[in-house]
Amino acid sequence: MKEIGNIASAETALLNELKEVFSHIRLAGKTESANLEIGLEVLQTLRSLVYENMNQLQHEALILKVVKLLEAEFYPSVAIRWLWNPRQTGRKDEPDLCGVDDRRRVIVSAEVTSSQKPGGAISKRMAQTLAKLSTMPGDKYYVVISEQMECSAKSKLASLGYDITVLRI
Repeated sequence: MKEIGNIASAETALLNELKEVFSHIRLAGKTESANLEIGLEVLQTLRSLVYENMNQLQHEALILKVVKLLEAEFYPSVAIRWLWNPRQTGRKDEPDLCGVDDRRRVIVSAEVTSSQKPGGAISKRMAQTLAKLSTMPGDKYYVVISEQMECSAKSKLASLGYDITVLRI
């Protein structure tokens, strides 16, 4: 896991990456598709340039929002050092976000999803993520962005009995 460091600097780096993604999208939008083959080539190139970043940038930005929320509303008087896996690249035993105190004790373990709807593979992944999170130390948070995901997570938690707080941002 990497230390987040300065939130404003991390947000600036994200904004710069986001601008690059939009630049690729605008460039592809200007390309005329004379035929199906050219159009599909442009689409394939666009996908390779922006698809993964579209997912990862949302994930990363959401983690930063979570840090600000937790600091402001849940841990305002606790000095927490924040560690993260910004690009969903952590090991299976690591959360997306981890907060440790000055004695390196884990205070917070959080998993974050930017998925909008809980269906199929996303629902299965949610159950796996909640099971993983349930084994982690500290206060546990599962962070979602939609009411549908919140309801699904709370329903799963009710049946599984895990002590995890669902936060909708």
